[in-house]
Amino acid sequence: MKTYPLRSDRVSLAVTATGGHLSDVAFDLAGRRLAPMHTAPWFDEPMPPDAPPMLRVLRGDFFCAPFGASDVVPGGGPQHGDAASGEWRLDHTGEGWIEATLAVPVMGARLTKHVAVRPGENVVYQRHTFAGGSGRLPVGHHAMLRAASPLHLAFAPRIFAATPPEPVETAPAGRSILAYPQEIADLRAATRADGGTLDLTVYPVEDGHEDLWMLASDPEPAFAWTAATCPAESFVWFGLKNPRILPETVVWQSNGGRAYPPFSSRHRGVIGLEEVCSWFHLGHAAATAGNPLADRGIPTAITLAPDGAVAIPYMFGVAAIPHDFGPVARIEEEDGGILLSDAAGNETFAACDVSFVTNP
Repeated sequence: MKTYPLRSDRVSLAVTATGGHLSDVAFDLAGRRLAPMHTAPWFDEPMPPDAPPMLRVLRGDFFCAPFGASDVVPGGGPQHGDAASGEWRLDHTGEGWIEATLAVPVMGARLTKHVAVRPGENVVYQRHTFAGGSGRLPVGHHAMLRAASPLHLAFAPRIFAATPPEPVETAPAGRSILAYPQEIADLRAATRADGGTLDLTVYPVEDGHEDLWMLASDPEPAFAWTAATCPAESFVWFGLKNPRILPETVVWQSNGGRAYPPFSSRHRGVIGLEEVCSWFHLGHAAATAGNPLADRGIPTAITLAPDGAVAIPYMFGVAAIPHDFGPVARIEEEDGGILLSDAAGNETFAACDVSFVTNP
């Protein structure tokens, strides 16, 4: 597989030419190698000729345009659009950064990808920029973590949380355990299909299910965040975004709940923490038509214009945590980076440039 490698003193990764997925993302965390991102188990297996490249490559993080089904443009397209399945051509590269262009336009727009790592930081920076084009388009990042040990999830203040209108999977193709649809007032007590409750702040909690839910961030703060604390491996993973550009977070829980290939009930312990401007995973048409979130004034699609440009910044990284560090309660900007705190007041610092998302 052709890739474009990147490296700093703290981070190494490669960007796949097909689909633009971030591959083999590894961090040097206090002298130990940490590789928390997911790669699909079929990465080295033969795939059916009609399998979309996105599914063949599936790994790390990738940009989606549209996010979900390509069901608006005449003739359609692959799931998550050409941005996740098409060819990215390298334009420029330097020390710790690359810039690439998608080989085909997206709704008439030229789409470019900027990926960078910086000395002294355990952070990956990404910016996707649409130049020109016309129409409304759901977009998003599809970051995936491998939950080899339980992850404790936390999110910036939110104004909405819910499951989509229909279950992600139903028998015999698969199994979902959440109730669909539902608005979720307390993430620690989401309603199950069997009438019980499920704590969505810990993953995984049950084997053999495929579920998805979404929250919308409070748009007022300068940045919003998602965090996954792994006490067993002494790290916290975090993603930062601008909530006015990527207002929603889609959470995909994939733990053996798809029986059909290539998933074949073996895609387990995977969680997608996907920062988006979209209406769930339901595709281009659903995101640009009327939907309950858009009716509340929260965008579920960006707008392209022939003479305009739209930049989508996003960054993620890791930090070491002390043994007694709990789920993240706050992430605040600190000189030279961010300070992550738990409810008990324990803290850890991550060097990074928050202005990358606050001033795109």
